[in-house]
Amino acid sequence: MWRLPSDRRPHDSWAYVLGLSDGGRRAQVIGDRYFILMEFLVRPGQELRPGKKIYVGKGPRKEVSRFLRYLSMDDLTPVAVSMLEEIVRKIVKENEEFFVGFFNQARPITRRLHQLELLPGVGKKILMRILEEREKKPFESFKDVEERTGLKNPMESLISRILEELGGRENYYVFVATKRLMEEAESRLIGI
Repeated sequence: MWRLPSDRRPHDSWAYVLGLSDGGRRAQVIGDRYFILMEFLVRPGQELRPGKKIYVGKGPRKEVSRFLRYLSMDDLTPVAVSMLEEIVRKIVKENEEFFVGFFNQARPITRRLHQLELLPGVGKKILMRILEEREKKPFESFKDVEERTGLKNPMESLISRILEELGGRENYYVFVATKRLMEEAESRLIGI
């Protein structure tokens, strides 16, 4: 569902500040679409705080200047780690329509495993209900998914999966563009 052609890499234009390092000169952020963990230099005179949404895309940036590196969970400061779940919850909640779309569009990964089964609480029974219900009518909200399928708290299930993927030890990544994925995409682009 989230794959891009091999000549492009995922890119987040907006991100939330998770924490600061190097005396406030570096901002650790998480992208609001691919959950990319990144570090940027903070522009002089800018006071960033955890939870603030900032522009990190191409072109002029107000709060941060130069991209420094992609991060993994191991690179995050303790403050950034403590903010992670709250910020992921905020992103999923603010983009409910987009994430409900996952329930409508998710596909099989292999002949025996479906993307939906990666979500905590989704076994074969719930998977079959989701597939049957989305054939009748696309889901419109998290509440709709819950009422029609019996999956308890679909939003929390998504948040749990995203946090698991951010940990970087999964076999399949549906939502998160990890540090490894970003570095591999970058090396393909420059021909390393």
